[in-house]
Amino acid sequence: MSIPKVAVVGGSIAGLTAANVLRDAGCEVDVFERSDTLLSGFGTGIVVQPELVRYLLERTSTTLDDISVPSHAMRYFDAASGRSAGQVEARWRFTAYNAIYQKLLDAFGTERYHLGKELVGLTPGTDSSSAAFADGTEVTADLIVCADGGGSVARSQLLARKPDYAGYVTWRGMVDQRDVSAETWDFFQDAFTYGLLPDGHIIAYPISQVSSEGEVTGDTRLNFQWYWNVEAGAALDQLMTANDGSRRPVSVHFPALRASSLEEFRGRATSQLAPVFRDLITGAPQPFVTIVADADVPQMAFDRLALIGDAAFTPRPHAAAGAAKAAADAWALAESLIEASGDVQEALVAWEPERLAVGQAYLAKVRAMAAALQHGGEFPPGATEFRFGLPKPA
Repeated sequence: MSIPKVAVVGGSIAGLTAANVLRDAGCEVDVFERSDTLLSGFGTGIVVQPELVRYLLERTSTTLDDISVPSHAMRYFDAASGRSAGQVEARWRFTAYNAIYQKLLDAFGTERYHLGKELVGLTPGTDSSSAAFADGTEVTADLIVCADGGGSVARSQLLARKPDYAGYVTWRGMVDQRDVSAETWDFFQDAFTYGLLPDGHIIAYPISQVSSEGEVTGDTRLNFQWYWNVEAGAALDQLMTANDGSRRPVSVHFPALRASSLEEFRGRATSQLAPVFRDLITGAPQPFVTIVADADVPQMAFDRLALIGDAAFTPRPHAAAGAAKAAADAWALAESLIEASGDVQEALVAWEPERLAVGQAYLAKVRAMAAALQHGGEFPPGATEFRFGLPKPA
């Protein structure tokens, strides 16, 4: 097989998975990450899917116990009254963004992981493709893999498409054992918990606690998300305006939250939620808010350039497999490249149809889940159509 030179734009989970599998396939790979510093998921949680951890389990000495904690049930409650709405056995494992990111970065190394590279331009081509960065760097490669996330500059330039606001936001937070009562801590252990409401929902589950160096400590934290319906326009703008007066496009993290937003967040929890959910929400020392949006694409391959992960299809988070979809995109790309003996254009032609089908099916799935979860619809315990994970496209 010929050895293509590959540039990966974006150094998060999607980009690092692509970089690792393509390097292992024999490619010469460099990663270009927009951030000036190594990434952090602010401690947020991830449901472990096979695709997400495939590289770590198959190609490194990492085990599931090294990066995740197990659970044995999925539970459903009325979050306002605290009454149980059912329970099913569900043996999921949960991890933290920082744990997965650090393990993938350790596998790839930092020598060819370039920080401070903000993408400003792309030029697809039949012989090679090129990328230009804000610092003046220009890179030409046999293949450019764009893994630059939901706000993808690559997708915007190539397809003039940006994510569409879904009509709701999610408040995210983490609590340690000291932040909540013993009753609340015990209540949320060993399970994925839904708190259902007429106009939104809460999810909560334990995750591995990760040190500042990205190492799992053996302790756990509770991770939650509380989804609010918020109309586009003045109400959304007010919520997404930071304490410096700027309107943030995606997230307002805790240090930038306005006092009025934090007061509304805690006030709603106090007035609307049952004690155990209220204690969880109000116990979070550093909550933050993020817009929920999704994006569809008709195309993922462009001559010698590919969109993967959220840079292609940006899904809502309800089926807990967005990062898994990105990893699966990367694995499929490497496998197609090997089958095509390094012929990039042949590989992309073979790779694209299935990945489009998976992305479209997954987007339909999470939209259907949102229609029930955000508007008081039927969400029966253990419903097959709402099971976590990637769908198998027709």
